[in-house]
Amino acid sequence: MAFSWSQSDAEVTLKFDLDSSVGKEQLKVKIDAAHVLVSVSGRSVFDHELCGKVNVDESDWQIEVGATKALVVNLCKKKAVKWRALTKEEEQSMPGADVMDDNFDVMQLEHDDDDPERVEEQLENEKKLEARYQKLVGERGIDDEETLNTFFALFDNCIQLYRLNKLSDYLEQVVPVCRKRGDKFYMKGIQALAFVRWKQSRFREALPLFHEMEGVLGKSAALCENIAHTYNSLGEFEKAEDYLRQALKFIEQESGMNKGNRGGVLLGLGIVRDRLGKHKEALPVCVKAYEFYKERANGAPASLQAKAGISCAKIHAKLGDLKKAESYIREAVEMYEITCGETSPLTASAYHELGKCLWGQRRREDAQKALKRAYELEAMKDAWDLVTLLEVHNLLMDTHLKETANIDRAKFADYFATVEYVVGRVRKELPQDGNAAVYYKAAAELKSWGGRYKEAKELFDVAIPLLKAETSTDCTSLLETCEAMKAFCDRNLEGTQDSPMNFALPAEKGSGESDDPGAAGASSSGEYQGPIIEDITDEVEVPAEASAAAAASSSGPSSSAAPKGVAAELRCLTSSDAAEASKLCSSLSQDPLFSSANLKAHLEAAGAGLCWAVAGERISGVALCGSDGVFGNLLQLAVEPCATETVRDTKKRLIDRCQQACHERGLRGLRATLTEEDDTFKDLGWKAQQTWFSDDRPDKKSRTGMNGSAVSSTSPAPSDPKLRRDGKDVKTYYQAWDKVNVDRALVAEEGLDPAIVPEDQRPLADFGDLDRHLDGSRKISRFSWDQSNTGVSIYLPFDGVGLLPEQAIQVEFRNIGFLLTIEKEGKSHWYKIPNLCHPIDVAASRKTVKADQVVVKLRKQRAGSWSDLTDDKDRYQRKREYRIQHGDLKGATTEELLADMYKNATDEDRAGLRDAMRVNREKREEDARKAAET
Repeated sequence: MAFSWSQSDAEVTLKFDLDSSVGKEQLKVKIDAAHVLVSVSGRSVFDHELCGKVNVDESDWQIEVGATKALVVNLCKKKAVKWRALTKEEEQSMPGADVMDDNFDVMQLEHDDDDPERVEEQLENEKKLEARYQKLVGERGIDDEETLNTFFALFDNCIQLYRLNKLSDYLEQVVPVCRKRGDKFYMKGIQALAFVRWKQSRFREALPLFHEMEGVLGKSAALCENIAHTYNSLGEFEKAEDYLRQALKFIEQESGMNKGNRGGVLLGLGIVRDRLGKHKEALPVCVKAYEFYKERANGAPASLQAKAGISCAKIHAKLGDLKKAESYIREAVEMYEITCGETSPLTASAYHELGKCLWGQRRREDAQKALKRAYELEAMKDAWDLVTLLEVHNLLMDTHLKETANIDRAKFADYFATVEYVVGRVRKELPQDGNAAVYYKAAAELKSWGGRYKEAKELFDVAIPLLKAETSTDCTSLLETCEAMKAFCDRNLEGTQDSPMNFALPAEKGSGESDDPGAAGASSSGEYQGPIIEDITDEVEVPAEASAAAAASSSGPSSSAAPKGVAAELRCLTSSDAAEASKLCSSLSQDPLFSSANLKAHLEAAGAGLCWAVAGERISGVALCGSDGVFGNLLQLAVEPCATETVRDTKKRLIDRCQQACHERGLRGLRATLTEEDDTFKDLGWKAQQTWFSDDRPDKKSRTGMNGSAVSSTSPAPSDPKLRRDGKDVKTYYQAWDKVNVDRALVAEEGLDPAIVPEDQRPLADFGDLDRHLDGSRKISRFSWDQSNTGVSIYLPFDGVGLLPEQAIQVEFRNIGFLLTIEKEGKSHWYKIPNLCHPIDVAASRKTVKADQVVVKLRKQRAGSWSDLTDDKDRYQRKREYRIQHGDLKGATTEELLADMYKNATDEDRAGLRDAMRVNREKREEDARKAAET
């Protein structure tokens, strides 16, 4: 039967001539994603695999009757690209298309979501697309449409391979071009940059980009989901859940086989609940997301199924089902290796989770294999993270040193190559500060255990001066450990220390000098504890810099002193204990943190498995804990005296058990807030992370019973103020007066609108911890600036800046400010403006580094001219206009106005004012002379 076909970018049309006697009942048309079958009266007239994929739901067929009768089959293409032929057979018989040809359609290389993911295909496409892109940039320029089409095809391919730094570099050039064009590439550029920043964990940079898209395009299911995941990563769970629910509403309104990315939204909701401590509520939601992706993959390996599986595994682990967690993780590892590659960052994270799960089951050798692989993969990541590397390193050390009767030091040699590689990256790519020193210390300790004393000593020599120079936190304990371990290495190198490579740990406390690398971590009583390996803390949003020292958490050595006499056993609190535990807190003159009903709810949700009690015939002590999904938090500690042990010893045992429960749940440690007088945590080796004093400490009920300063403060907090009035601290009166806007108060008393009084100063740009420890002597003092209608350029000279590594020059942009830092020879040089004249477009602002100059380019949010670089001049002018209309300059003479201007002017402006005042004075004298003559 004769037929013809034609195509547009979106559709393929097949037309079959029919005999006039053929009716609908005699036709059979079956349309699959890549195949079409047409039969007439039982005879096949078309049965072929198609050249491309089609959307089955959007395709149809119909009978057309005109001069002739015809069957018309309309196929909706999945990709809006030109097909080289109609069928796969025809295409295979044609010469192969060359990716470097001018008429090559790059969309042919785009991965189809319904196809199995194969990393080999992605790697091959990466080479082809990158070569084509470079060719087009050279021939047509970066702003050519075909060049940009090729780039975004390359982007889609590379984002799957996690080539984050490479894409970030490309986007520095591509995004400004896309913004300037203002066509379809504008949104593609913004979206691409937002995705890269998100995957780099730079969530605060990604968020305004997503909101920019929202402002232009409006809300959609995909965009609401992306914004929700970003808020989730920032710890703003209420906003995350709100956007996720909006995304679900959009999905419910959509049609199609999978109803949008319902799996992604469900997974986001599950993660939100998990981070809120509602693990039992989170699990079924994450399982639904997993099943969604599994069904869509139809038996083929899928990275999204693996991602959902990892989330299910983490929750199972928190609920204590490590076997179930392991099955999910092993499936994810296999899928990631197939779909993303054996060296993908996703594969690295999966091996890390597998190692944690196996160690939680105390399957030592299996855990070591998984963590060794995770260490290797994390070390080679494009966008590597020191915090994650230290987590893997510390956990790996735990599998060798903890809960074992024998340590085979020769096994540490298996990790030498990875440690040496990471040391090289830390030296080359990170600022040489306390953060780098923490890794040098960890690497040196591992080398010490492995018998490489000379190399270990060299690393301690690098770490010690960096720790001494660190001012952001107290590094005393780190320094003490480094010095002791360095001395141990010296003794071994001198031959005065006997350190066998395989030895059994003492079962009882011994005396005398220890003969192993853990001597630095031994207690004063001689009890062996092994080397102290610090954790580096991070919050929900992972910062670009790691904290230089361990947080006030369970990373410190725990007490293992035996209680006096026969102490009562500890057991996990359950919801049935809520009334008794609440009553105990009340009886000990503590304001209960929870009512009986609320405590019951807490023990069934966030506190499940984390709250412990001293239980004999009745409960005599409780430690109530919660979790933010990252750390455990000790909320209340209540112990009554007993005959078998002191209150302090009982508290120690409870804290130790809660700390252990946190580690079993996969949390990073246990945190607490307490009074300066409580030395319990000092005895446990905990360190203060932050100190609050009585006049500025946050007033939170969760601190009840433990108000004051943070754990192990180095300076005593001032005592409660004794001067009071009406039962209130008198400081509250002074502080209240400081908050009064006197001008507005006076205007209000006169019956006028206080809004006419201009603000003295708007809030300055907040750079967090980035500018708190900058040395004022290293501020860059020379600069110049100019502006166009849409942008501002600030030129800052700095000799040799072009020779520094890229990461040494950083600019943090804020809505009304920016901070430039230049790291050179271990010193931070900086320039900051926290009060720009008007708001800027953060996402579109950037820096350019030249041989001896850094140019900071700010994109104005609104086009127009700025009166100055900062808002000082505008604020002064508004204040002056208010004073002329309503204040002390109301009715002032010209001379008085000029005098006031002179008082507040710069030296340059004062010269002009002096001339104006001189001219005004001469004019008055001339007028007086003329009046006298008449």
